[in-house]
Order: sequence, then C-alpha cells, then structure tokens
Amino acid sequence: MKQRHLLTIILLLATACAHHGTPSRDETLRIILARHGQTDWNLERRLQGQTDTELNETGRAQARQLAARVEGAAIDRIYSSALRRSRETAEIAASGVPVESLASFNERSLGKFEALWVDGRDAAGEAEYRRRSADPDDELDGGESPGEFFDRVCRGMTEIRQRHRSGTILIVGHGGTNTMILRCLLDLTPEEADSIRQANDEIYLLELPLEELSGSGSRFQKRNWKSCDCSHPRAQDCDAVLNDLGPQDARPSGRRFRSSAR
Repeated sequence: MKQRHLLTIILLLATACAHHGTPSRDETLRIILARHGQTDWNLERRLQGQTDTELNETGRAQARQLAARVEGAAIDRIYSSALRRSRETAEIAASGVPVESLASFNERSLGKFEALWVDGRDAAGEAEYRRRSADPDDELDGGESPGEFFDRVCRGMTEIRQRHRSGTILIVGHGGTNTMILRCLLDLTPEEADSIRQANDEIYLLELPLEELSGSGSRFQKRNWKSCDCSHPRAQDCDAVLNDLGPQDARPSGRRFRSSAR
C-alpha cells in the first residue's frame, strides 16, 4: 500500500477559513482521528463489521507509525472501540497516554454479511450487500441499520465532547465509524459522508473552537469542509497545525498534510 502522510481534510477552524484570527489553544478541541491498522481481512477484502479480528504485522507496523506521527502532540486521552483491532492500535500508539475503549465506536454490525468476500468472487452477495447497506432502515438480517449506527456513534461523540471542552484527543476507530464521526460533527449528508474513504494509515485532524461545543444538540454546526482543503494553496498552514499541538521543544518535525476528500 502506498504510504500515506498525515493529513487534514476538515474544519481547519471556521475562522481560519474565513481569514479571521485563530482561537487560542485553550479555546479549541483538537481531535486526531485515526483508523485501526491493517488486519488479514482488510488484506483479503472481507467485511469485518463487529467480527473481532486482530491486527496483522503490517497493522502493528502502522500502529507504530501512528505513534511516531503524533509524538509530541500533547494528547490528553486516547479513545478506541471495544474491538481488538482498534484497541491494539490505540495501545501501541499510546506511549503512556491513557486509553479508554468505548463500544459506541465499534464498527457497524453487518449481520449476515460479516465475513463476506468483496473481491469479486461472490458478485451476487456483494450486489445484495451494497443495495441493502444503503437503506437507512435495513438491519442486514441481525445487524445494524445505518440509522442505528449513526445514532450510536453520535451518542459516543456527545459523551466525548462533554468530557473534553478543549485540548487534544486521539480517536482510533474504524472506516465506517470514523465516517459517522465526521458526519455527526460536521452535519454531513449521507452522500457526503459516503464519499470519504480513510485508509488504515491515514489520519484526519479536526479543530473545533469552543463556541462549536456550546450547542445543546448532538452535532456541531455544518461547515463547508471542502473549502478548508489543505492541498492548496495554503498547505504550509496545515503543517503549522500539528506542529502547534505540543510544546515548542516536543513538536514533531517534517509532518506534511494533504487533502483526502473523496
């Protein structure tokens, strides 16, 4: 797999996008959003859902790379799902930071489709899965509907934002879970959220000013996150974001951000 670099796809502060002043660090909650490292089922193109697979050697190496990428970022706490592939990634990346596993961040339960090969060998099964998984009310024969999945993840994010008004946290989730986190925080449409594909070695960074945390609802205000694309023309500003997460003498060097809004 082509090596990915640290990136920001979303919400480099509404004020920054509007070319206003940047809130101070103690007025901002920074969320580093990572996906668990690779598993054999990722490699084999099988649907995992809530099947409790573990990291393979590539996945453990990716977790060590995650630790190096966030070194010096002054992370206050790390959250994972309750599934092994997420928890192990978080524990490897922790470097002494407390890790808490939350079942609300588990991957979507895919019912009868868990363990389905999606490499072309079962075209009929794949077609049925893709058709049914888009239905907001379809529980996939014993699994979880998209609506139920979204509500569960949003409840988890509501708990997180009640605990953390500012500072920096790392969430190690899953491909589907992280999409729901972005949808919840940024009030994305299902179609916008479905366009996001996060690789096992990609990191997203969100910066949420304190004013965004004061609402009573479960979601933050919607932002035009594509306008905060860091691929151009101000990519150097994205470098400064991660570098500013830790003390001056502990800031990571050589970290590059690029956009991955797909």
